[in-house]
Amino acid sequence: MILEKDISKLFNRLFFNDLVQIHLGGSDVNICLLEENTKVMLIASVYEGGNYIPKSVRRCVSGKPPFSSGKIFSRLVIDEDRFQVRLTYVGLINRFNKHTIKDLLEEFSWQADEWRLYLEEHDKYDLLPIYVK
Repeated sequence: MILEKDISKLFNRLFFNDLVQIHLGGSDVNICLLEENTKVMLIASVYEGGNYIPKSVRRCVSGKPPFSSGKIFSRLVIDEDRFQVRLTYVGLINRFNKHTIKDLLEEFSWQADEWRLYLEEHDKYDLLPIYVK
C-alpha cells in the first residue's frame, strides 16, 4: 500500500530524475515520464526466462488476461534480447491527482503480480519429464 504523502515525494523525484523505481506488492515498478512530461509510463517485469521464453508463456502473453483487467488498460511486451515479459501502462499525466495516481499504482502492481503468477504457472507446461532408471 502506498501512502498519499509519499505520492508528492514520488513526483518530486520523478520530475528531477525522469525515472523512479518503487517496490509495491510483489513488483518493482519503474515509473518514467514521456513526451515532455505529458505522459506517465509504468513498467514491471512479470516473467524472467533465463535464456528462453517457452511457447506456453508466449501463448499466455498473446491471450486474454486470466483476471478481470478492470480499471486500467495495460499490455504485455516481450523483450527478446533479455528473455523477459514486461507489463506496461502509458497514460496522460494530467488525468491524475494524488488519489488517482495512488489507485493507478496499486492496480498496476496488482495486475503485475497476477500476470507473474499466471505466467510462472504456465511455463511448467513446456517442461519435459526425464525418467532416470
